[in-house]
Amino acid sequence: MNKEIKSILKERILVLDGAMGTMIQEYKLSEADFRGELFKEHPKSLKGNLDILSLTQPKVIEAIHRKYLEVGADIIETNTFSSTVIAQADYGLQGHVWDLNVASASIARKVCDEFNALTPDKPRFVAGSIGPTNQTASLSPNVNDPGFRA
Repeated sequence: MNKEIKSILKERILVLDGAMGTMIQEYKLSEADFRGELFKEHPKSLKGNLDILSLTQPKVIEAIHRKYLEVGADIIETNTFSSTVIAQADYGLQGHVWDLNVASASIARKVCDEFNALTPDKPRFVAGSIGPTNQTASLSPNVNDPGFRA
């Protein structure tokens, strides 16, 4: 853990941002918005792939991070909840996982740095976010073969 975070935690509670997905829904983005120019010709639907917005709609992700920091969040999470090879395979974008993670971390860092420059006495931090995959290791996806694992 960052030494600076440890010393701050001795003085006060740090506030983590909220749900990225809920905030993204407020933008009512279309399939074309999710695709952007980068994935305009991609063969699969991308609507609902919230992580891809770090590449196709970075201003939306920036704005959401900014909103959380404006209301007092100390730590913002990267927009990488599903930025894994397993999760991105549903969209045929497993080859873009590195780019998703780098872009998401860069956006979060940029916005935190902006706020840190304005009020250096109240540092903000970036935390990587990773959610569960859409594959289960403990249950068989095939009811006729309980021992099978994807």
